[in-house]
Amino acid sequence: MLLGAKQPVTLRIKSLSNLFEMQNITADLQGYYPYSERQPLTLSNVGVDMLNGHIGLSALRLPQHDAAVLKLDRVDLSALFTALKPKQFAMSGRVNGELPLYLNNSQWLVRDGWIANAGLLTLRLDKDMADAIAGNNMATGAAIDWLRYMEIHRSQARVDLDNLGVLTLTAKIDGVNPQKSAKREVILNYSHQENVFQLWRSLRFGDNLQEWLEQALAQPGEQP
Repeated sequence: MLLGAKQPVTLRIKSLSNLFEMQNITADLQGYYPYSERQPLTLSNVGVDMLNGHIGLSALRLPQHDAAVLKLDRVDLSALFTALKPKQFAMSGRVNGELPLYLNNSQWLVRDGWIANAGLLTLRLDKDMADAIAGNNMATGAAIDWLRYMEIHRSQARVDLDNLGVLTLTAKIDGVNPQKSAKREVILNYSHQENVFQLWRSLRFGDNLQEWLEQALAQPGEQP
């Protein structure tokens, strides 16, 4: 079956409300289904305005030979956290990113993706969570105080996601806690692995952060 013989079949949705508010949803489809090497199917012009920014996808040709890149343009973390409502921490500021997507790779859904700050970010830990971490191990109390509130000037994360849903995130965060010292630099190296399918069902983001902080700060030489 040929789709869009003379021009692509187009999708245009002005607005859609689900977990997030989405506006100006676009997608174009042209080619053959079922698709083949001689008669491919191409998805293009995919984009949506959401989280006070824009998310787009480069052209996806099926059968796929090259990654289709999901691009994040100034996505607002404050809007994201307002929608998800994690209790243990909050973030604000905007991020950019590129996530290369693979649909038929034997191992990867996303490989060598990245997310970085687009200006100043802030991180604020919930007081009860920070107090609980400090109370469980007195040696971590001083370290966690520096992380209760951070202004992040540089943040870079590498993102990999395999086709079983295992997300591997490695990030370096560089900032200050102006409530303690505007001059002392705080560097946090963060590494985490999680099954995002299970994580999405539970939305236990805050619990996972608390567990990682307790483990990282308890290790000698790992304090920020």
